[in-house]
Parts: sequence; structure tokens; C-alpha cells
Amino acid sequence: MVGIFRFRRLHVDASKSRAKNRQETEGGLVTVRSGHPQQRGRSLFFMCVALIFVCTAGRLYLVSPFVASYDIANFTLAVGQYDLANLQPHFPGYPFFILLATGLARLGLEPVRALGIVSMLGFTSGLVPLYLLFKRRRFDTVRLLAAFTVVSTASLVVLSATGMSDGLALGVLCWFVWSVERARQGQFRLLPYLLFGLLMATRLSYALFGIILLFLLWQSRRDAWQFVSETAVLLLAQLAWLLPVAFSVGGPASFAQLSLSFVTGHFSDWGGTAQTDQASLLERLGLTIKQMIWHGLGFATWIGLGSGLFLFCQRFRSFPLWWSVTGTGYFLWVWFAQNIDKPRHVLPLVLLLVILLVRHLSVRWLVPFLCIQLLIGSIALYQQATSTPATIQLAEAITGLPASATIFTDEEERQFLMARPDAMIVPIGSVSKWRAEPKSQEVYLTGRLLKRLRAADVPIEVTEVFRFTSDPRFEPEDAEARLYRLKLNEEALR
Repeated sequence: MVGIFRFRRLHVDASKSRAKNRQETEGGLVTVRSGHPQQRGRSLFFMCVALIFVCTAGRLYLVSPFVASYDIANFTLAVGQYDLANLQPHFPGYPFFILLATGLARLGLEPVRALGIVSMLGFTSGLVPLYLLFKRRRFDTVRLLAAFTVVSTASLVVLSATGMSDGLALGVLCWFVWSVERARQGQFRLLPYLLFGLLMATRLSYALFGIILLFLLWQSRRDAWQFVSETAVLLLAQLAWLLPVAFSVGGPASFAQLSLSFVTGHFSDWGGTAQTDQASLLERLGLTIKQMIWHGLGFATWIGLGSGLFLFCQRFRSFPLWWSVTGTGYFLWVWFAQNIDKPRHVLPLVLLLVILLVRHLSVRWLVPFLCIQLLIGSIALYQQATSTPATIQLAEAITGLPASATIFTDEEERQFLMARPDAMIVPIGSVSKWRAEPKSQEVYLTGRLLKRLRAADVPIEVTEVFRFTSDPRFEPEDAEARLYRLKLNEEALR
């Protein structure tokens, strides 16, 4: 009897040990059959970390070296000389982005590459807070892959590898999301307000994400001191970047006047926003959704779109109320008030959408989607870094025009001057400006300006001189660049 009892006790102990091992490895990438499950799990985790470092190094190497747009030209000039009054950069100044890029430029990097590296590093840093949000235990390889999948979404990666602030802003947004979730649990209550100030110093158009801070303030409403403290930190975090920028142009009064002038022109001059867009609200809604799904998830490829739509077929949990309200608020902001022809304005929505789809996704569906996004993104990164944008091709082509030529532009002035500083480049921002400018015998105008003038019913006859194209996924408004010569002796000159 004693022997039987001992045998049964040993059998029960062995069963408990096997059950414990199964419980420890549940949810992992592999079923552990060896005696060292934790060691194997850590090895797999660090192999994934090594893969992430390799991918990040490749992305930094393939940062775009081109001043591919008007905004990038403004940022590039700001790295050399910060002058908000001269649109170096444009309002509101992007001080955090420019400060980091200036530091890198002083190490010997070209300004446009310094901007791109800051943007890419900032975006990649978002992997850390996403992993902290997703993980269920230490060395959680599956959740690390989920976080890596978010920061490997092709559209987000490619647009972060340029001289724009979008990549850095998306990274700060990830840290902001993590800090809000920690604050809701009573940890680091002041951190979200500080990070929101940093977010506004990077990308002011993300201001609608401040809606989530109202939920945090509502949580602290019963504690008067806590409520006052959090409100004060929120205001101080904004003043910390607003005041230095304001005094760089002469003080708060000058800054207010400059901001009013910029916003008025941004919403009333030709081109750009909801007030000047002739599309109906329904058409704008369709374009917004198209930019999110076709460009955001699929990056304008059918294989990318298919992999993204397939994720919608999987079971996923909706966002909590506070994030649903915040995301809806930003969606409405994009729909009604943003230039939705530029895909970068929907990038935060794409980020939230991918987080929603992959945060609880099983590894068998996660890995194929990640591989497809890595493939699409890597090819596009290489193309963006090695293919000269259409506007730059045109800027190089004008070096062959006569010295007496006058070139009228829309927003290409600074890119043209970088290629040919001695050229007579005249930016036109309105019909009255066009009519007031004297016309010489050698008058040229860009295709974008011609489109503006004809949309304003200005009679004009031209002859095409140059035409260049590039991939519209990178800079849609600059994917085609044309130069025309104005025909003389006509009413358009008056």
C-alpha cells in the first residue's frame, strides 16, 4: 500500500509539472518540449530584436536624399537658419523636429538627410511603447512582432523616410498613447500632458488627439489639487515650445499676427483645404476612406490591399470608448478640414487602424501580413531613395534655359533656386499677383501654376517645354512636373 501511494503521488507531481510547463508557454510561437522553455523563448525574442535592428539600419540607409516638395524645402532651409517669418519652416515652426535635425546636421549630415533620419528614428521608437502596451509577459515574442508590424506598415515607413516631420510625430503619438493608458491606471499621471506638448511641437495638426486628455481630467475631477496640477502641466507643456518660437519672431504679438496671416492664406488662397476644395462632403468622405485603405493599408498595391482587408475578416476587439471618441474626432478633422489629396494627413488614422487589427492577432496571420508589408515597404523605400522626383528633374532641366528667362511658379520656387540660384524665379500665390507681374520675352510657368490660373478662368495660351513624372505614392502633388512657355501678344499678359 505504501508503494502504491508513493507511485500515485509521483504520478500526480509529474502531471502538475507538465501542466505548469504548458501554462508558461501558452500563447508563444512554439510548443516547448524541452526542459528549458524560458531559455528557448528568450532566444527567439532576441533573434527578433536582432531582425528589428537590421531592418531599422536598412531604413536609415534608404532615407530619401531629395528635397522632394515645398514643405521639405522649408524644413531643409530651417536646419541651416531658423526663420519662421521667412517660412523656414512654415507655421507653427516645428521646433522639436528642427532642433533634433540641426543637431544631426552639425555632425556632418546633409540637412535633408538629417531630417529624414530624425523622422525615421522617431517613428521606429514607437515600437517600444507599443510593445509595452501589447505584451502579456516578459520576452513576449508574439507581441513584439505585433508592435514591429505596426512600425513596418509600408505607407508609414516610406513617408517617414523623408524630410517631413510625420515619422517623428507618429513615434511621439505612440508614446502618448502608452502614457495615457498608464495614466488611466494611476501611473505617471502628468506624463501624457508633457508628451502632448511634445506632440504639438512636432505636428500641430495632431491637436485633436488632445480629446483623450479630457477623459483624464474627468478622472481627476474629485481631487481639486490633482485637477489643477494636471491642467497647469498641460498649459505649461504648450508654453514651453510656443514661447521660444514666438520670441524668435519678435514676441507673442508678432507670432499671433504671423500665425493669423498663415492660417488665413492656408484656408483662403488657391489650393489646399476644405474651404477651397470644390468636392462635396460625400466625395471628400470617399477620398478619406480611400486614402486610409488603398494608400494606408495597401500602399497602392493589390497584394498590400488584399493582406490588409484579410485582417478585417479576423476577430478583433474594438477600441475602448475614450480612444474611439478621440479617433472619430481626428477622422472628422481630416474629413472636413485637411487637404486629403496628401496621404500623410491620414497617417495617424492608419496607425490606429493597424493597431486595432494586429494587437490581438494570432501569429499565423500576423507573420504573413508583416512579410508582405516588409516586402512592399523595402521596394518602395529603395525606389524613393534612388529615383529623382519629378520636381527635382524639372529643377535640373531649367538650368538649360536662357539667362534672361523668367520662371513663374506655384510652390516650386525654393526647389528651383536650389538647382539654379541665379535664375529669375517668381512665385505666384493669386491671380492679382500674376496680373501685376511684368512679362518679358522669355516667360515660363510651371504646370501647377497653369492649373491654378485656368481654374481661376484666366485666359492663357502656352507651349509645353518639359514634362517629368515620378511615383505618385511618394509626393502625389509633385508626381508630375511640367514647364510651359507663355505665348506672347495676348490678353493673358494684361
